[in-house]
Amino acid sequence: MMAAGLVALLGGLLALVNPAEATVTTATLAGGSLVLVALLQGWATYRALTLGARLRAGAIALAAGFLGLSMLFGPFGDGTIMRWLVGLLLLASGASKAWAGFSAMKNAANQALVYGTGAISILMGAVILFGLNLNFGLLLGVELLASGLALVLLAMQRRSAAHEAAKAPEPS
Repeated sequence: MMAAGLVALLGGLLALVNPAEATVTTATLAGGSLVLVALLQGWATYRALTLGARLRAGAIALAAGFLGLSMLFGPFGDGTIMRWLVGLLLLASGASKAWAGFSAMKNAANQALVYGTGAISILMGAVILFGLNLNFGLLLGVELLASGLALVLLAMQRRSAAHEAAKAPEPS
């Protein structure tokens, strides 16, 4: 999960470096990053220990993978379907992050940050669905940064919980 988060952060930074000059390049960078994030999240889904963790990781993997493939292979038809798919996937991504913040980050110091990343994704989805004329590359870069931050925070929380469980005395 940490690797997926770092890839998403890097992809988001690369997408933000050049959003206006080369939208196609930005979409390709973001699409490739999202596909890689999806693959790494798929691995995290496979390795997850609980059903809830598998569902969260799987939802993020599906959303990132579908969005990434849509970026790489282009929109369907006139782009209206692409706009709706991207908007809905960002809404789903935001809801998944909020769910992860609620269930996996209970009472954690960074819980509000995970909620914030979910809110950013939901806001980006709404911006796209309402057809507001913002730079698509900029939106993708911000979404990748939000996803990357959420994944890094969730990985840190999971690692911290594992260390706490290892320190706990075994019942006699």
